[in-house]
Amino acid sequence: MDIQIYQISQIFVFVLTLGLHSLILFGLRHAFRRMHLKADQRAGLIRYISLGLFFWMAILAFLALAGFFYQFDRFPPPMFLTAAIPLILIVFLMYSKFFGVVLKAIPERWLIYVQSFRILMELFLWMGYLGGFVPLQMTFEWLNFDIIVGLTAPMAGFVFFGIRRYRKLEAIIWNVFGIILLLNVLLIAIFSMPSPFQAFVTEPDSSFVAVFPFIWIPGFIVPFALAMHLFSLRQLFSSKKDKFTFQMK
Repeated sequence: MDIQIYQISQIFVFVLTLGLHSLILFGLRHAFRRMHLKADQRAGLIRYISLGLFFWMAILAFLALAGFFYQFDRFPPPMFLTAAIPLILIVFLMYSKFFGVVLKAIPERWLIYVQSFRILMELFLWMGYLGGFVPLQMTFEWLNFDIIVGLTAPMAGFVFFGIRRYRKLEAIIWNVFGIILLLNVLLIAIFSMPSPFQAFVTEPDSSFVAVFPFIWIPGFIVPFALAMHLFSLRQLFSSKKDKFTFQMK
């Protein structure tokens, strides 16, 4: 393994995670202003959300540094727990009335534009392959086609929701396509782990995601990508005519 590439990749994932964290807060601030929430209410919500995200990242980092996730011989592997809380949160938000109002206050194109970050993720995986710690099947050189979503995201956002354009059907198809590609690379990663589910017996395997800071990939970055698709779909299936004002007690 190339130690220099490995260290650069660690910094890369750390910075990307912080960047996505900042994007979440930026989008929520914009939505809360459009919802006409009071300044103290906006500040309080942003503070709690930011602390919640930081707390989750810290838990993942602590457990990864303690070697908790690096137990692939157990069934099911502890790695599967990294997605549990994010998925529960996503389901909760999908059915939340308040969050439905938040989504109405966010431009539809934003949730598509943000998926362009997946270009960076694919570059990271390719760099990791060159560094000797990411298996080939997880890169765009073989079975991972997720970079297509990242490359098309800027164009899709503009074409679907540009000036005087609202192409709902095309946006729905694009989001479904993006979810399929995301699930594809997720399954490849699972089947590349040295676990009872391993199907790709290669060297290296995908166990790098169990260590810090790469644990943030399955614990935050992948759920973030999935959430943006699902939240975009909820936007598209909701009525545009509904108001996005919300009164908090």
